[in-house]
Amino acid sequence: MLPLVLAALLCAALAFQTLVGGAFDLPVAGPVRGGAPAGLAATRPSPMVVDPAIGARSMFTPILMPPKESAAAQTLLGSYAVVGAIRIGRAGYAIAQGPDGRTFRAGPGARIGEWQVRGVSQEEVRLARAGERMTVRFGPSGPVTTAAGNGSQ
Repeated sequence: MLPLVLAALLCAALAFQTLVGGAFDLPVAGPVRGGAPAGLAATRPSPMVVDPAIGARSMFTPILMPPKESAAAQTLLGSYAVVGAIRIGRAGYAIAQGPDGRTFRAGPGARIGEWQVRGVSQEEVRLARAGERMTVRFGPSGPVTTAAGNGSQ
């Protein structure tokens, strides 16, 4: 029933268009008539203000503020900071930030400051130096935490 109603409606629209033909005059494309725009000065958007907690958030972790344990790990790393991990193919890399603010990737065996990267997984980076071991945890499984020890882990 519905197709018949739609077909009848389409035939009525076609008949109307044929009868009316070119009776409608559409305006020519071009500028709108009238005077020049009055005083349209270019407005610049105001600078964006970002809450410091959001501005300091690492793009690799889904938490808003790193807990106190994370700050303890970063002091163990000196002026370096482990901010996340990525996987390229089968290789995992720690993402670290250097003292100059540059971000770099470090695979197993590479150094982040005095620490050597021992292993990288999706949720943690394992570091070692002179008999000490440290694990920096992050990611969706929980907040940023660290565990440091003298190799007896």
